[in-house]
Amino acid sequence: MKDALVVAGRRYGSRLLVGTGKYRDFAETRAAVEASGAEIVTVAIRRTNIGQNRNEPSLLEALPPSKYTYLPNTAGCYNAADAVRTLRLA
Repeated sequence: MKDALVVAGRRYGSRLLVGTGKYRDFAETRAAVEASGAEIVTVAIRRTNIGQNRNEPSLLEALPPSKYTYLPNTAGCYNAADAVRTLRLA
């Protein structure tokens, strides 16, 4: 694709970024992201299980990091200190 998005030397065929929140479950999330063709997904680090709760479904299983680039966001943070702390953890 001649009009690809290039970030830090990595080429993306799609310029669409898709949020991973607001879906009923991770199966619906996966279906929506796959249908969109997006390669970059935004993730609410404080609200989404990305492996910290081992006994619950994980976004990492639904959308493998080997296939998608994760862009953390600060949803669920209520002040600047929370946002900075969350992004440092990401």
